Amino acid sequence: MENDFVNTLSHKERKRYHIYALASTWFGCFSDVMIDSSAILILYFAMLGASDSETMFTTAFVSIASMLFMIPASGLVNKLGAKSVVAISSFIGTSACLLMAIAPIFGTSYGCFVALSGCFIYSISKATWPVAWYVVLGNILLPKERGNFLGFMRFSYYILTGITFWIIGHYMGKNPPILFLQVVIAIIGIMVLGRTFFISMIRLPEQVSGRLDFAKSFKSVVRNTPLVGFAAYVGFICLAFAAVLPLTLLYLKSGLNLPEGLVQEISAVGIGGLVLGFFVYGRLVKLIGIKNVQIIVHLIYIITPLCLFFCSKEVPYVEWIAGAFYVLGSFGFACFYCYMSQEILALSRPSNLSMASAFVQTYQFIGTTCSRGAISFLIGSGMLASSWTKWGINFTHFQTLFLISSAIAVFCLIMVFCLPSVIKDKEDYYNP
Repeated sequence: MENDFVNTLSHKERKRYHIYALASTWFGCFSDVMIDSSAILILYFAMLGASDSETMFTTAFVSIASMLFMIPASGLVNKLGAKSVVAISSFIGTSACLLMAIAPIFGTSYGCFVALSGCFIYSISKATWPVAWYVVLGNILLPKERGNFLGFMRFSYYILTGITFWIIGHYMGKNPPILFLQVVIAIIGIMVLGRTFFISMIRLPEQVSGRLDFAKSFKSVVRNTPLVGFAAYVGFICLAFAAVLPLTLLYLKSGLNLPEGLVQEISAVGIGGLVLGFFVYGRLVKLIGIKNVQIIVHLIYIITPLCLFFCSKEVPYVEWIAGAFYVLGSFGFACFYCYMSQEILALSRPSNLSMASAFVQTYQFIGTTCSRGAISFLIGSGMLASSWTKWGINFTHFQTLFLISSAIAVFCLIMVFCLPSVIKDKEDYYNP
């Protein structure tokens, strides 16, 4: 079953709207990547006096906000329309970034609290706009265009952000002034407004706005068993891996005591792993099928934290080895994000796309919240031994957490049979 509206668009119209959709991500991507994949905020919060536990907990803000607001946001999309929700989200995101940027003027007592508050407010923005975004994509993409579009979209914006953040890391040096990071955060925040400008230029069907009853829409989703099974798998695999990438950056900074500029450069190189994943994703799916891509990603989610577990200070060139596995994990995450988006579009009924996307992403962020929240608690509580020795290797509590993450990913192998690509239901699995 396909969306009827997209079939009414000419090839020329669709391609024009594809460009507008891409441009919207190019302006909004810097703030999203800064929150998810860059060391900028980790370093900024540390300058404002945040502890390692507090800094790690900020990486769970997006997942907490998404868990709370994403399903209600789908009702807002149905009531106000996708364009209006994107506009509201963009305004909130810009305001939040500017609030983070001015945090130091509140002094040492309140500056850290203001910055953390701004980060959470931005997370509300990031929790609401993806629901509207899936509605936009569902109305401008044919099923055969989804894999390549999603791969190129993220490939292009991670090229932009990877190069930009690497340059920022290069000029930061070992001890960058806090004003430097304030200016970077403020500029990135203002750029978020470009997202709503380009989305406003895309024509969407009028009937999308306000035509679905919230309760009816939700019941329709929970009766879609392939979608529910996929959502459950997503939740568990995020529980295993969601904390690994930010934990790696924190380990490089606080565990290996690397210079701040080098940590930011490694995080930028990690974005290169994301770029590679997005670039090859469409080709990988065509070459080996989405089922094999999903299994490979799961194996990466096991291998990456397991290898980081052995990256102790005694290991020669450990910063480069850890950086290489950070890149591998980033590659796996890129493929995961693409296949999750593709599967949401494939499993959702066109008339219920906003609720279906919110449902799956809520599971994603429940897993992410539990993963990052638990690791933040374990770091701050002191429950884990700060160091221990085995096989003549000295391990820290950071490495213990990597081992736990790998073990959970191994356990999650039992969930692979929840993937619709593995056990297909021809009646419901429409457009894989």
